[in-house]
Amino acid sequence: MSEVETKRLLGEAVRSWIHMDNLCEHHSAQATNAREIRAKHEKEAITYMKALKYDKSTIQVSGAILELQTKSVASAPTWGFLEKEIAAWSATSGVTTAQTQSLLKWLHAHREIKEVEHLRKQSRSKTPLRK
Repeated sequence: MSEVETKRLLGEAVRSWIHMDNLCEHHSAQATNAREIRAKHEKEAITYMKALKYDKSTIQVSGAILELQTKSVASAPTWGFLEKEIAAWSATSGVTTAQTQSLLKWLHAHREIKEVEHLRKQSRSKTPLRK
């Protein structure tokens, strides 16, 4: 493939990437907004269902049936959570504080980190054009 052809293909790939990146940002913002609005309406509906003592009822709407239910939602384990819980566990299991700290250091040092190549978009006013 010639250099001219490769440059043309690079131009097409960059234009397509910019278009898709802009589309992803737009859809992500729309989805975030929709989830926030949905959560607001859900909270309102639950409040009204409880006020009307419909919390054990089934509501049939066009194409769906709604019921008030509870669900357990586990939070993602953060480093803060692990540090707190491992320390609490070690206090009851006979593991020393030094061993606990050693384990936490080892986990930090051996966590999986992946490096991937990607394009980063910045506004033109911040960076000069580069070849």
